[in-house]
Amino acid sequence: GLLLCKLGRAVIPLPGGCVLGARPIDRHLEGLEAMGAAITRTPDGLEILAPHGLHGTSYTFAKKSHTGTEALLLSAVLAKGQTVLSNAGLEPEIDDLITFLNRMGAKVRRVGESIEIMGVKELHGATHRVMSDRNEAVSYACMAVATGGDIIVENACPAHLRTFLTKLKKIGGSYEVSDYGIRFFREQELKALDLTTAPEPGFMTDWQPLWTTMMTQARGTSHIIEAVHNNRLVFTKELNKMGAKIKLYDPGIANPAKTYQFEWPEPVHNFHAAAVTGPTPLRGTHLTVPDLRGGATLVMAAIIAKGDSVIDGVEHIDRGYEHFDTRLRNLSANIERLD
Repeated sequence: GLLLCKLGRAVIPLPGGCVLGARPIDRHLEGLEAMGAAITRTPDGLEILAPHGLHGTSYTFAKKSHTGTEALLLSAVLAKGQTVLSNAGLEPEIDDLITFLNRMGAKVRRVGESIEIMGVKELHGATHRVMSDRNEAVSYACMAVATGGDIIVENACPAHLRTFLTKLKKIGGSYEVSDYGIRFFREQELKALDLTTAPEPGFMTDWQPLWTTMMTQARGTSHIIEAVHNNRLVFTKELNKMGAKIKLYDPGIANPAKTYQFEWPEPVHNFHAAAVTGPTPLRGTHLTVPDLRGGATLVMAAIIAKGDSVIDGVEHIDRGYEHFDTRLRNLSANIERLD
């Protein structure tokens, strides 16, 4: 979006990222076209033209999109006129971006589930402290609670973790909020709980793999429905190799087109629910990382398990966690990075 506003042309490869099923960028492209861009698909990716820049528009997301909202927000701040994004994402990362852009001279305001942007001619420099990574905070929290540990995650913000903290209390986990962050621990046996992932303010899809792994140590059977990505339960195969009791199934959603955030009907059928029965002892084995968050969850499972585990594909983990092995060693995990 910024390339189009400044240069009138952008040539980009098709995006990569974690393989979590079908992840079309149609909502991004439809929004850019509504703002005056012409898009051509090439063997190398996309050529997007807006020789006279982008103009304001009113665009409604068919389904909420976190990065789609951010992409169009970035496109609209330098576009001519006003843009209104309806059914926009509600994630705190989006509001953090809005705060930053406004400090740079943008004119953006959130109105309920819509965002109004009045384009400006230019942005200027600003100083901004990026919000803490709530996915990282939840990752360490799940590890601590699942293993019976007791840790403090500095700078974790409870306002960004409300849904997770509510669910954590229900399964028997504990937390304490202080000025320095949040302490995570447990004083009782964990118990099973059903949940469904959803866009903000729901339970984040990125938290689901870690939560699912934690539920292998809870008493009873938890039913977890993944409603944001259409193939985000592949990591459970690796957990079952370790002795977990996880069964994938079709949850029989009455109105899947409305409930699921991915396109329906899906091009390839996948199971979207997991029944996790615990507590089950896990045993170390050879594992392969399927994606970023799935990688963190396999490390978590290896810490819980008896015996040694060797995990391949850790470059996926490095994309989302800084010094992951070092920080876990500092928390007493017996973990070593191999060449």
